[in-house]
Amino acid sequence: MKILVVVSEFPKLTETFVYRNIAEYRRAGHGVRLFYAKKHFSQELVHGFARETADSAFTFGFLAPQSLLALGREVLRHPVRQMRLWKILARSHRHEIGRGLRSFAVLPKSVALGHWCRSQGIDHIHAEFAGFPATVAMIAARVSGVPFSFSAHANDIFVSQALLPEKAAEARFVRAISRYNIDWLGRLPRFPADRLRLIHCGVPRALLEAPEPDPPGSGPLNVLYVGSLIEKKGVFHLLEALAQLRDRMPLRCRIIGRGDLEAAMRQAAERLGLNGIVTFDGPKDAEAVRAAYGWAHAVVVPSVVGAGGRVEGIPVVAMEALAHARPLVASRLSGIPELVEDGVTGWLAEPGDAAGIARALAAIREDWPRALTLARAGRDRVRAEYLIEDNAAELLRAIEEAA
Repeated sequence: MKILVVVSEFPKLTETFVYRNIAEYRRAGHGVRLFYAKKHFSQELVHGFARETADSAFTFGFLAPQSLLALGREVLRHPVRQMRLWKILARSHRHEIGRGLRSFAVLPKSVALGHWCRSQGIDHIHAEFAGFPATVAMIAARVSGVPFSFSAHANDIFVSQALLPEKAAEARFVRAISRYNIDWLGRLPRFPADRLRLIHCGVPRALLEAPEPDPPGSGPLNVLYVGSLIEKKGVFHLLEALAQLRDRMPLRCRIIGRGDLEAAMRQAAERLGLNGIVTFDGPKDAEAVRAAYGWAHAVVVPSVVGAGGRVEGIPVVAMEALAHARPLVASRLSGIPELVEDGVTGWLAEPGDAAGIARALAAIREDWPRALTLARAGRDRVRAEYLIEDNAAELLRAIEEAA
């Protein structure tokens, strides 16, 4: 079958699960294209496994002739259908004018995408993220008659619920990446809970074969953070935890990623006396990140609630860390405890609790055999529930049933 996947922006170094899913669909013999609704990042690193997807990704300009002509034809041929759509967009965003204007901005290209889907014989549209990608998918599905579905991850549902019940009602199914999301969405007014299906994100099975970490011995505890340098990631609290530990135990910390707060984080590290302990390594591709896991004794995922309710789902980094059998410290937030069970598969700290992160890192160093036992249990949980091969296959089955 022919599948179209819709995302907001492309390429994005952090959205590995999207590109790995596409690779699995192709491995199963399906034709897959990727449409990005908004920005193209021409300077972004592209993971090796995502290059085939990058070569076939496409978009239409917001005001490109193709988009405007498609909208014009649709209005002339189906004026009532278009008026109903415009009314739904306006009514659903009456309390979020800016978001509503952005939804109208993607309308022309969404209509053009619907025409493209019809001309190309697309069998199913799946949007990764419940925000603008799902809006684009819904409009394209209305125009083309092609069924659609979407995934509900984190910010895409927690920040704004405008149009969300309407999109879910028209979708063949809504894939939620955690039980937390299932429960949260099920409590929303007018949300059709019968559309929900729990299908986790995942990591490649091959990661399970990574060597286990050597004990730190009398040397430094190697601590790793991988992710964007933005508020909801909570990196400032990791730095505070390291400052609390620096006089008690030898430490090294690598921070891999980039983001708007990088300069402020570098200043914080210097202010906290972490020069020589913390290095900011910038963004890395999947192979370099895998090597960093090999260096690490422990991984920290210090997530917090960011501005506007921005929250993590279940970070793929947490899955990767446990797949590598690395002791993991994470936040008790959203769906994270489904993977990181405190004292069973890792350590949980309250969001923003630097002292809790410090206690967990100290415990890892002080009782390395227990730390490794928990990390192995985490690896077993990843093997059972969070492998991309298994979960992409389950998502593909849902798509095949819906088409």
